[in-house]
Amino acid sequence: MEPSLSPIRSLRGHTDWVQEVVFSKNGNKLRVISTSDDKTVRIWEVETGEHENLLDGHASGTLGLAVSTDGRRIVSGMVDGKIIVWDADTKGIIKCLSHHTMRVDCVRFSPDEKRLASISSDGTLKIWDAETWEVVFNIDDHQDKLWTVAYSPNGTKIASGSFDQTVRVWNAATGKQQTQPLSHGAAVRSIVWSLDSRRLISACDDGQIYFWSAPTGAQLGSALRAHSNAINLLAISPDGELIASASRDHTARLWSTSTRKPFGRVLQHASTVCTVAFSPDGCLVATGGGEHTIFLWDISQEIIMTSVVSPTFVSPAPHITSYIDQSSANSPPALDELLDGAGFPSDTVGLHDAATLSSPYLLHRDLSNFETPTAVRTPPPVELSDGIQVPPETVNSRDAAASPSPSLPPQRSSYPQIVTASASTPVLASPPKSFWKRFPMFNRSAASVDFKRWKFPHIGSIIAGIGMRDPMIPSISRLIVHIFTSCYSCHPWFYHMYCASLTQPS
Repeated sequence: MEPSLSPIRSLRGHTDWVQEVVFSKNGNKLRVISTSDDKTVRIWEVETGEHENLLDGHASGTLGLAVSTDGRRIVSGMVDGKIIVWDADTKGIIKCLSHHTMRVDCVRFSPDEKRLASISSDGTLKIWDAETWEVVFNIDDHQDKLWTVAYSPNGTKIASGSFDQTVRVWNAATGKQQTQPLSHGAAVRSIVWSLDSRRLISACDDGQIYFWSAPTGAQLGSALRAHSNAINLLAISPDGELIASASRDHTARLWSTSTRKPFGRVLQHASTVCTVAFSPDGCLVATGGGEHTIFLWDISQEIIMTSVVSPTFVSPAPHITSYIDQSSANSPPALDELLDGAGFPSDTVGLHDAATLSSPYLLHRDLSNFETPTAVRTPPPVELSDGIQVPPETVNSRDAAASPSPSLPPQRSSYPQIVTASASTPVLASPPKSFWKRFPMFNRSAASVDFKRWKFPHIGSIIAGIGMRDPMIPSISRLIVHIFTSCYSCHPWFYHMYCASLTQPS
């Protein structure tokens, strides 16, 4: 059973399924606005949890929802294909748009709020002038009903997702298609944009999340197996570092956009989760669905539990030499501890916690993965149910500035394990290798060195004998053998210097 977060508040009042929720801030007041199959739009005050207003008068269930930045205009799409524009202050209807012929599941304002995009199961995408409420242009290129639409943050593009298993990107000014259709393996339910407008993130009925390059239409890496059932909606945090997914598998989950790893605990429900939204400060998440209730979740504690992970590629040699050269005053770990797999001390710590975290110990798994991640506090490993694909090295990190970006294919090699001084450190699945054995060049005993490669076998025998006569320093003798081998192969005069040193009196 995977750990789940507990909601801090439940907003009750709807009598049927909650279809969509949006946070809205007007002055110092933070509100949640919701649509429902009970044919109403409701407004809630977050601080008190009180039901503040009710927008009634819909002839059918309410689905899609958009709210202006100032919170004064609310747009709701309905099952009967109509769109109603509301004045939030007077609770009066500004305009009723009836151009769609089937249910309107998604409506979105453009970033400058001068236009409104709407999609419908009638297979059309319509762009409206938000002042005159006239249709600017109509797009019907999809081959099946549409389910989602999203403006890019810079306002130049519009993306639409359909049951024809494609996402299409359009020029927001002309309505012309920008790229080839982005093909998926199932119906596309939701789309969000990265804050720089260069990447698209889409979710499907197959429970997977896809990452795309908006300029080229290329898929960025493999799809993320996020849920065991269809994903109904995606939301992206205000800082662009998290995405939230709501699913029919009765969960909502948080993911890091930079690492594509699960973030924090699961938001568990008793029924299908239809919608999810972030608050303007990114500290709260609202969800709703088949329980007829809106749940508020405080994810700020999940954020505090993490720090930055910033892998960089470095050579192991400086770490080796710096460790050997450390003075005893620095109290380095004993050689026996290194041989038992404790690893080298690293001076790199999390950027947010540099003043408080103790130096971690870096465990290299193989020679091809020389990365130096910063320290990170992680909760115990989570084993997810229902076949959800979660890598065993899951890192709850929101600030993975230099971690693999969605713009790059995910690497098959896993990140190095990190051991911290915390008592809550998870136990590794298998005993780590001793330090020297992590480097292939040190994996042999000194006595096993191939002396045929030496022009002067006597020298190899002398050095190998160090390790055989003195069992306390076998690893040091191996190091000497290989350093000597490298030096001699490049500088033959090194041999003559060594012979001269052997003949000098001690």
